Amino acid sequence: MPYSETLNRLPLPKTPIHPLECLERDHSYQKLIAGDVDEHAANLGKWNQNYDQISSGSFSGTVSEVWIGDMQIFREVTTQAVAELGQAWAGARLFGVPMMMSGSGSFCGRPLSEDSLFTFGPGAEFSVQSPKEFDVVGIAVDENDYQQAVASLAEAGSARLSSTAPAVLHCRSGLAELRAFLDSLFEVLSENPAMLSHPTVQKTVRSALLGHLCDSIQTASDLPAPLATYQARKAIVEAARNHVLSHPYDTVTIAELCDTLHTSRRTIQYCFQEVLNTNPVQYLRAIRLNSVRRELRQANPATTQIQDIAARWGFWHMSHFAKDYRAMFGELPSDTLRKQ
Repeated sequence: MPYSETLNRLPLPKTPIHPLECLERDHSYQKLIAGDVDEHAANLGKWNQNYDQISSGSFSGTVSEVWIGDMQIFREVTTQAVAELGQAWAGARLFGVPMMMSGSGSFCGRPLSEDSLFTFGPGAEFSVQSPKEFDVVGIAVDENDYQQAVASLAEAGSARLSSTAPAVLHCRSGLAELRAFLDSLFEVLSENPAMLSHPTVQKTVRSALLGHLCDSIQTASDLPAPLATYQARKAIVEAARNHVLSHPYDTVTIAELCDTLHTSRRTIQYCFQEVLNTNPVQYLRAIRLNSVRRELRQANPATTQIQDIAARWGFWHMSHFAKDYRAMFGELPSDTLRKQ
């Protein structure tokens, strides 16, 4: 099932989610904090995406975002491991620059580290498995404008600049200047966001950023595409997730997944361990807990029975459910409901 169809099945709000706190806003710059993965995903302007929290603990996410014409530059910081799926805005090319990560991650099945950057072209669906602590800067720019900016490049590696396929590039020696530039940019934005209102500054920042990106890409080496075995295992993980989301009020078991996907329990175990670094039981529980949380965040506290929502998602032992919920999100279900 394509991601766009999967997203339409998710029980997300029909109206935009308001951030917990708007720290700063001036011209086209904003810095937003969220205490929930759905809030955090919604805080990034114009993107269509879904986040599921995978690791246990209280979540905090920050999005610092600025627009310079049709170029969107954002810094995203998260404190828990998250499985991300989505698409950028129409016509956008995306570059992702990890600034700090506490462990390994992956992008579209390729390993992701602090020595790499990732990219994809317009219309591509992306998947990211982030580590527990992740600080990443994204640069999204209109594809036509980007192609015009790099059209004059004829050096070796310029073909890579025009590729639209998802890729992870190894840039051990090529990211220092780019990271330093991005750190400086967000430092200035946090102290004096009005600086970006000047057209000359906008032009300078945009030109410098595209230059740093092109330099980094041309000196990078491509990481190989995922092996066929990895692609096959990733497809099984995605099929399992789609099955759970398409049966929202069924308690999907591992045995049912084996039957539906025509594979063995051991194969499913290997697939989840390699692709998501977790086991299928923990992952399915995390998906169901995330779904309960989404419903609680949209519910009316005066008329909602927590046990009814929990039961719909297959949780029948309320004390165990409350314990698992608190371990995953750092608060009790009743705390989530009272915030509405």
